[in-house]
Amino acid sequence: MLPILRKLGILSRLILWRLSAVFLVQTAHVPDEYWQSLEVAHRVAFGYGHLTWEWAAMIRSYAYPFAISILYRALAVFSLDFAWLLTTLPRVFQAILVAYADYRFYQWTRCKWMLLVLCLNWYWYYCATRTLINTVETAGTTIALTMFPWKDSRVQSAKFLWIVGFLCMARPTAAIVWLPLCAYHICTGERVALLGRYAVIGASCFAISVLIDSVCYGTLVITPLKFFQVNVLGSVGDVYGKQHALWYIFIGLPVLLGPYYIPFLFAAWRILRHPVRFQRETVMLAVIGWTLTVYSLLSHKEFRFILPLLPMFICASSASTYHLKIRITEYSRKCILALLVFSNLGPGLYFSVVHQRGTLDAMTLLRDEISQASPSQPTDTLILTPCHATPLYSHLHTNASVRFLTCEPNLNHSADYVDEADRFFADPAAWLDANYVNDKLTAYVLVFDNVPGKIAEFLRTYKLIARVFHTHFPESNYGRYVLLYKRATFE
Repeated sequence: MLPILRKLGILSRLILWRLSAVFLVQTAHVPDEYWQSLEVAHRVAFGYGHLTWEWAAMIRSYAYPFAISILYRALAVFSLDFAWLLTTLPRVFQAILVAYADYRFYQWTRCKWMLLVLCLNWYWYYCATRTLINTVETAGTTIALTMFPWKDSRVQSAKFLWIVGFLCMARPTAAIVWLPLCAYHICTGERVALLGRYAVIGASCFAISVLIDSVCYGTLVITPLKFFQVNVLGSVGDVYGKQHALWYIFIGLPVLLGPYYIPFLFAAWRILRHPVRFQRETVMLAVIGWTLTVYSLLSHKEFRFILPLLPMFICASSASTYHLKIRITEYSRKCILALLVFSNLGPGLYFSVVHQRGTLDAMTLLRDEISQASPSQPTDTLILTPCHATPLYSHLHTNASVRFLTCEPNLNHSADYVDEADRFFADPAAWLDANYVNDKLTAYVLVFDNVPGKIAEFLRTYKLIARVFHTHFPESNYGRYVLLYKRATFE
């Protein structure tokens, strides 16, 4: 009885820790946490909303947003579909999933230090409750790693493959991480028996995924194949930024691991020197090296893409240094713990509470304005920000007319193609002259503070009603503050 209670106590504390992020993390990270999940789920559940070009091209799987839409429909049945709950409840379930993955990680490693490193990692805390498919992939990968037959490679169990199969269908790049692990499993086990299990489980996951996507899209579609054709062969990812081939080594990993990057480098050197002694860690290091190499060859890179490697980074680093015969005093131990805590506390608080919060706060203000408007009062809105800088109907939860700048890639390979957002920022006044005249002006306009000076004539009939802080470090076409304007005639 006591062991069960002890396990429940650990799990409950992990759930509380992850739930704290639901309410502490008040900032935006990347557009995908809304536009590839909540916005899609909102359209499925309530019948209105905007889908980005990826859904028109059918390169995204509906598996994740479909699951969120079930939550939305359940809320609607009980008349609890308030905007706050629509944005919070998916994050609560995300927190529970991640807490369970943390618990499985602790059961697997049997090391409180590794669990502490995982839980205190600021970037994982920052992302853990966001509605990103990368977060689901990281949690699922962690759970699958705990089920993988590390100790005895001849074990025939392939239960972990159910999780891996669905991850690969929902996010095809998950196959990059799992390809070497599955090859290792097959090559070191009973190949015929394992290949049979792989075929059955793989076919089942494929069939279920195709069924969900085909029903949601309304036509037979294999989204991983479409993803490969458009994103990989078509190099569409290049549109969203290109980085140097060594970006993950010199920027990505230092941000993901923080000070733990140094122990990892030392551990990697030690593992390579003693591969027989550290067999499991050697396999992990090979997977890490393979994945980083593949991702480095792709021009578009982001920190969140390598999040699923975090459990293996921590295991490889800690396990290979654990048996070193180094005597550490209690004072040194406390210093190391303090370094771990404060090196993650600073960036964790800043990025969770301060950096890039304005777009979310502005949408809350806009929602309040629209909800308080009389039935005869116009509520149409024009958002003149970089495309997808704000969430939309998942946060407004009202079928108001909203126009925003788009940035579809040049899928038709048109000559001299420039997307709408780039056309606007190249000459804001000219774009507005071509698209809006006095009798077509919207009730609200939302912009960053770097734009009003360029469209002063357009804004002369508007009154500034809100100015909210967004970031200290604005990127191109972004500003430090988000401004919300309302037409003076509607006051």
